[in-house]
Amino acid sequence: MKFGTMDLVFLLATILIMYFLFFLPQRRKQQALNKMLGSLKRGDRVLTTSGMYGEVYAVKDSLITLEFNGGARIDFDKSAIAQAVSPDKVEAKG
Repeated sequence: MKFGTMDLVFLLATILIMYFLFFLPQRRKQQALNKMLGSLKRGDRVLTTSGMYGEVYAVKDSLITLEFNGGARIDFDKSAIAQAVSPDKVEAKG
């Protein structure tokens, strides 16, 4: 079995296409999430990965304390925060 130049070009093109279609968008999404998590401060409204809306009460290293309606405060790891949301979006849900 002979491995020609065209086979090598095809292989490299396939790898580049996979990188641009799969890995690069995921990397950008992760960078945006990390930036958002790094900028969280008290009073920001967030959505957790479990679907709960809360308000950031405190941020310590990788731990975030969220306050929910009724005054309940629960500690979460930063990785449990899915996205920051605007307050009016939360009001529309509730």
